[in-house]
Amino acid sequence: MKKKWIRYSLLTALLVLFGFLWIASGDFVRAVTVLVLLMLVGAFLVAILRDVISEVPRWYRRLSGIPWEDYLNQLETSGDAIRNQYHAHRALTVEDFTTGRLMHFIDIGNGEILFLYGQQYYEFEPIDDDPDENQPRQFPTETFSLLRHVKKDEVLALFPGRDVLEPAVCAPIVKPKRLLELGFQLTDGEIVSGSNLQAVERALKAAT
Repeated sequence: MKKKWIRYSLLTALLVLFGFLWIASGDFVRAVTVLVLLMLVGAFLVAILRDVISEVPRWYRRLSGIPWEDYLNQLETSGDAIRNQYHAHRALTVEDFTTGRLMHFIDIGNGEILFLYGQQYYEFEPIDDDPDENQPRQFPTETFSLLRHVKKDEVLALFPGRDVLEPAVCAPIVKPKRLLELGFQLTDGEIVSGSNLQAVERALKAAT
């Protein structure tokens, strides 16, 4: 209900803004062009702001002298964060060129796909072009766990298992919104039911 209210409010605001632009410019085409440009700029600023906000806890902990790992331990000990265990059957991995983030689509069984989305997942990727920092792939793994914030349901940390599950790697995409049709909201840690990796792969190919 809350999401519908937000959508209706945004739609109303856009219509009011369009009406203002049309009246101010006296030109329908110009009003549409300006509105589209404003929407693109707004989406870009929101993406940047979301990244900055997501990093605020890390900055605060560093400034206060509390290591991030200790902070996570405190949350888990106090019950403010919970660790969820998963078993992966198959996985798809792709880069989102629009945000510079990595996407993992992981089949966790029972017709459910776990979606992981963020720059932090690059640290688990294989490195084979730097003699000083070479590392094998560390994720996805057959078993792994996520530490989630209880109230916000956001992913705080990923803990890979030992047995690496080599994912199918798709070409980088530039149209991530193609995934919305499959029920993905492009939120890190979300679980989508009623889809499969074949459908996801088709959507990814259409998003290149």
